[in-house]
Amino acid sequence: MKFFVFAIDDGTVFDKNVIAIFNKYGIKATFNLNSGLQDFVWFKDWLEVRRLRLEENKDIYDGHEVASHSLTHPFLTSLSDEGIYREVKEDIDNLRNIFQRDITSFSFPFDGFDERSIGIIKNLGITHIILPAIDDSFRRPADTYHIKVTSWDIDDALVKAKRFIEDDQAEMFVYLSHSYDYEYAGNYDKLEKLCQIVSGNQDIKIINVKDI
Repeated sequence: MKFFVFAIDDGTVFDKNVIAIFNKYGIKATFNLNSGLQDFVWFKDWLEVRRLRLEENKDIYDGHEVASHSLTHPFLTSLSDEGIYREVKEDIDNLRNIFQRDITSFSFPFDGFDERSIGIIKNLGITHIILPAIDDSFRRPADTYHIKVTSWDIDDALVKAKRFIEDDQAEMFVYLSHSYDYEYAGNYDKLEKLCQIVSGNQDIKIINVKDI
């Protein structure tokens, strides 16, 4: 059996669109959320990207895993030990209170990570950590604190998914993206195509990050 993970960072209003697609195909994804940025707005060129008010939209994540992405999405490696602790601990606590469920997975914000940060996060009860690094070997991670991403671009993911299916030795594919990526590019159809390919293959089991 091969395993496939869908993960989405940031918790923006466009999560509603990707969740509709995931639900259509019975896919349970992992959503990495920043509880300290609710209603925050920024622009990707012309596109207004607004963070969701989680308390008002918590039901849309029913059936999906909710994970921590830090409180305010900083470069964690630039913070002190105390700063890292606060960013992750407060986010975990907030998400636990909002969703009334355990929070055991974490996705690093931005593109930096180090063992100091990983150690602090582990000590907060996190059991699974996604790193901002690519590994397209299709192998399971050596441990669940160093989960690397197979792809974070939909076109690349579609190409690699074909290789993943054809590779008899392949074990795992971790696809990490942002819901606003699809709104910006106008290519929700490509995400739907990937969902069709993966969910329709009897040799692939779709799992959450916490199940790796």
